[in-house]
Amino acid sequence: MTFDYNKSAATALKLITKFGASATLIKRAEGAYDPATGSNSITETSYTVKVVLLNYRANETNTQGSLIQAKDRKVIMQATTVTPDVSDTFTFNSVTYRVVEVKTLSPSGTNVLHELRVSV
Repeated sequence: MTFDYNKSAATALKLITKFGASATLIKRAEGAYDPATGSNSITETSYTVKVVLLNYRANETNTQGSLIQAKDRKVIMQATTVTPDVSDTFTFNSVTYRVVEVKTLSPSGTNVLHELRVSV
């Protein structure tokens, strides 16, 4: 018997929508090369997403070798609209965070949710 991960994804979306809030994810993409400036242009696209913003527990930030900094936050994001990347930014309650790490819970190829580590 196969497990239906689409139901898990629907439940995750329902809970994030119920207990979370709207935020803006700004995806940055490299555009065409401009010979006049010697660099590629950057385009930004904004997406409204549902998220739950959490603090890391003290034992997650104080462990030896942990990359998590004291001001980092954990974001649980819906997996239905767009997949965030490390180069993106995330705005919640007028605070802009930089996406530092992205983990996608994706059993059997079904995206259930994204867990982001963001930093001010």
